[in-house]
Amino acid sequence: MAHAATIGELAGSLITSITGFPNDHNLFRSLKDRTVRGLKDSSRRRTNPFEVNDRFSGLIEKFAVRNRDDLAGEIKSRLDSLPKAKWTPEILSLLLQLSDRPLENTHIRDLDLLTSPLSPPSEPTWEEIVAEDPLTDSDIWDDVDREYHSSGDDALFDDELNSEPTTSTQATSYSEEDFAALARLHVVRPDADLILDVRSAKQALSASGKSNGAGRVLSELIIIRETLSMLHGLPTHLFDVDPHNGAVTVNNGFTIATMTIVVLQHVLARFAEIGRRLNFLRRWTSTEQRKAHMQSIQATVQQSMKIFTLRIGALEQRLVRSQDGCIVSLVDLRTEMEALARPMVRLSEIITDEASIDVVGRSPFALLNLLYDEACIAHLAGDDELFAVVGQAMLAGLRTYLLPVLSWSLSGTLPSKDAEDFFVRQHEKECELGEMWHKRYALRPLPDGSVCAPDMIQPFVEQVYALGKSKAFSKLLGVQSEDETAGSTNVHKALDIISINQCLKSSPLIPFDELIRASLADCMATLSPTTGLSVPTFLLDGLLRTIHALAHVFLSRDGMLLQAYAELLFDRIRRDPETWNDSFILTRLAQSTLGAAPNVDAHCIDVDVPSRSNLTLPGSPLRRLDHLELTYAISWPVQNVTRSRDLPTYTAAFGLLMQLECAAHLLRLQLFNLRKLESSCRHLARGLQMALGLRTRLLWFVSTLRAHIATTAAVLASELAVQLKAAEGIDTMAEIWASHDKRLQASLLLTPKLAPIRDAITSILRLCESLADAWSLLLDSDASSEAVAGMTATFNKSLSFISAGLRGVSRAGGEPALEALSERLQWSGG
Repeated sequence: MAHAATIGELAGSLITSITGFPNDHNLFRSLKDRTVRGLKDSSRRRTNPFEVNDRFSGLIEKFAVRNRDDLAGEIKSRLDSLPKAKWTPEILSLLLQLSDRPLENTHIRDLDLLTSPLSPPSEPTWEEIVAEDPLTDSDIWDDVDREYHSSGDDALFDDELNSEPTTSTQATSYSEEDFAALARLHVVRPDADLILDVRSAKQALSASGKSNGAGRVLSELIIIRETLSMLHGLPTHLFDVDPHNGAVTVNNGFTIATMTIVVLQHVLARFAEIGRRLNFLRRWTSTEQRKAHMQSIQATVQQSMKIFTLRIGALEQRLVRSQDGCIVSLVDLRTEMEALARPMVRLSEIITDEASIDVVGRSPFALLNLLYDEACIAHLAGDDELFAVVGQAMLAGLRTYLLPVLSWSLSGTLPSKDAEDFFVRQHEKECELGEMWHKRYALRPLPDGSVCAPDMIQPFVEQVYALGKSKAFSKLLGVQSEDETAGSTNVHKALDIISINQCLKSSPLIPFDELIRASLADCMATLSPTTGLSVPTFLLDGLLRTIHALAHVFLSRDGMLLQAYAELLFDRIRRDPETWNDSFILTRLAQSTLGAAPNVDAHCIDVDVPSRSNLTLPGSPLRRLDHLELTYAISWPVQNVTRSRDLPTYTAAFGLLMQLECAAHLLRLQLFNLRKLESSCRHLARGLQMALGLRTRLLWFVSTLRAHIATTAAVLASELAVQLKAAEGIDTMAEIWASHDKRLQASLLLTPKLAPIRDAITSILRLCESLADAWSLLLDSDASSEAVAGMTATFNKSLSFISAGLRGVSRAGGEPALEALSERLQWSGG
């Protein structure tokens, strides 16, 4: 009954406090009855403690996700330290129900207000000390006279010597020259207990290491201390280090009370493996590297080792600070050390792999390539710690390697150091200037056929190679080059690890290799000439003038000049057949006629005829012209594009034109012989009629070939000029010129494959010469028409062969000009 009365009183107080109804209110009685029945109802279960724990765990996880680790840690620590009671779940559930947006409204600094700081005890002041013992007595300031004492004071005197001197006695000792007491002031007495602990630990380790028994039981702290010393590279009793290769082995003469022997050996073996890798890096960083990029990688690895050593030192400080409440655990140390040393261990494995590559086929940049591949993999895997160590080493080596690359690109100078590892080599130092671009320098190949350069530089090798050759070419031309230091700063900024990390943070989806390639492309863009006169632009003017001159001198762009030179040459052959091949006279004739064309330097024209015995004997003029060689001297910069000094294609085309002019010249002389015929002769002999018809067809054939050569050469020259203006470099210009030369040979029937067609043309030209020789006989007598008929048959046969051959060549993918020539030759009426 007392319990029911207590519940009734509590229910009434609860209703009054919540609703404010007094006891005499008409609703008070009904509310009280309902409340009492609800309290007496035993069907309602208690709060589920597991549900409360789950709600708090979710709340802690939410704080951690929302970057409130401080709040999550405080809640967890207080939940762990909360005493367990019967009503603890209900209290915690009530707190959860009363909470109002704890993430936004909770501040850690409010917890400081719950605890009042302990005030330290007050230190005594001089006023309090003087108040207890006044300093007014005059005897307190007197010095002690040690000469005046009684025999009963001997023991006190000895104790006083062995005791610590006071301030006053110090002053007295100094004045009385008591050297023993003075020396005693400077002696530091070590702590005997600490020395004893150190000696006992050392003796225990030495004795246990030498014993063959079950092993001495050591504390976990001593093993951790030995392990950290070994990782520092220091000698220890627990680990043995091979002085030759740095291998670490575990001394199995020790055990630990909190761990089985198998687990201890496994953990220590893992530490020994980490120590072996670290020792390898220490030995590698202490060896001398001859290559510059290897020295940079070595310096970066050494800096990483210093950072790793500092981290081990920070770990040691955390273990020895007792106020942190750190639990010393060898297993935890292994887990933490594996994560800490993993980048350095992987770096050691990469360097070991590079050293194991076969020396014969190994690239001098094998380590740089391996670091580059590992950095790409680490970035793709999201391993930031490994990427930071490996990427920094790779970028350091790459920046150093790019220094001679920049020097080559900006000045055209090969490096003096590590020249045997540079991808450009000096092929022919004493080559002629006309072959400088193609023969002085060459790419250095590796045994596998690739260029001697790192993998990340391979896409830019040709561009850098051309840039350096352009600079060297510009120096020979006397063209002012740009500042040789331009672009160097941009390269180092773009390939710095800080800049790379900033780019990766701003664009995390970009692969590392793409970022390096883009950075190098930007650097190469800064090295390309943007101002001033570039080498292709400088060469273009000379090339265009050379094309114009070659068209006038060799390809009969001005037919009147070519005909004038041919008439002078044929007249000299006719009047002086024995000495007609004087090169000096023939050159002067060519310079006075062909050299009169615009944009043609007459002093560059030269004519040469080899001194052979058969040329001085009477014979065919066409055969004499076979050995006539006309050359035009072009400047050495243009020769680097034409790849030839003599231009044999143009010389052969000029020889063919001279033979056509000679045939036409011989046939034109027959026109004046027709005047010998009697005016009354209305009907010509059949043989003479056939000869006149053959002469007309031969003249038509010669004119057709001359027109074909002139028009085709003009079209190809205009196309060549357009393509050269759009070229970006000398290599492109040389390729365009080589393609033009091939097309010119094919269009003018000068290629070896078209030799049968060219021989058929030569037979027709000789037929012109035969007709000219027999013309006088046809006029003076009634010669038989059989000889003329034979010449006509030969002409028809050769013409049909030429037409069919040209048609076949054009259908097989030849030049369109040959198809047009074939169609024009088919217009012959005979």
